[in-house]
Amino acid sequence: MKSISDIQKEYSGKITRIDLELLLAHALKKPREFVLAHPEYKLSELQVTSYKLQAERRMQGEPLAYITGHKEFYGLDFIVNKHTLVPRPETELIVELALKELQIENNELKVVIDVGTGSGCIITSIAKEIQSFNSELSTFNFWGIDISREALQVAEKNAALHGLDKKIDFLHGDLLDPFIRNPKFEIQNSTLVIVANLPYLSDEIYASAPRDVLNFEPKTALHSPQGGLAHYRRLLGQIRDLKAANRQLQIFCYVEFSPEQKEDLEKLIRNILPKTDTSLHRDLAKRHRIAEIKLQ
Repeated sequence: MKSISDIQKEYSGKITRIDLELLLAHALKKPREFVLAHPEYKLSELQVTSYKLQAERRMQGEPLAYITGHKEFYGLDFIVNKHTLVPRPETELIVELALKELQIENNELKVVIDVGTGSGCIITSIAKEIQSFNSELSTFNFWGIDISREALQVAEKNAALHGLDKKIDFLHGDLLDPFIRNPKFEIQNSTLVIVANLPYLSDEIYASAPRDVLNFEPKTALHSPQGGLAHYRRLLGQIRDLKAANRQLQIFCYVEFSPEQKEDLEKLIRNILPKTDTSLHRDLAKRHRIAEIKLQ
């Protein structure tokens, strides 16, 4: 029987140390700390077989999150699969910025819409954090929208995983369409917060993406025409129309983009939403990553 130490020696140099440890933990159904603390632990034949299959997938470039079926985001565990993007640390900035606005105390209704929700990690993280100081979420409505039914199934599972399945409603459709076209969604006298991590990779950026992205993550969730800004062009147009139809509505929008799109995105926002207050925020790598757009 092989020990944890034996497996580590066998796969040293084939996959990174942290991936090796996480895959062992997954095969053993133990925390990573167990792997680190018990190098002498003997694996069963079934566990060895399970680990080897997973290690082969990783060596072929498949993202670790797809192999384990989970990924941490904003301190929470999320289910992911081939129908959703792997949540990335830089996207957590959207959550932080949205929460600053949402945590301002007043009695008006706050409607939060996650456009292109994918795994639901953004909307679920926001709702979970707000629930920590407003347990009933009585003045909040949360919505997640995605054009992929398969992604919505994952988002719904994640909301349930964190006890929010009765607090977050998920809609199938293209961008804001299912929200705008449904007359039951009352947003008068409320604050509307829109968060979006839409496809934004241009042809060139997508073509140069790492192997694990190109071969395994859904292209429809990554690539966008017109220099990577086609999806945001349509979303900004919808926001303009929504504001025109509800002039008293306060809208705060937070969108993720690629740093080299900074000037083109700023120009796009000015052209479509000229009467807005726009701020750009940098990620941990000090690169422009999130645009904050205010229509008041």
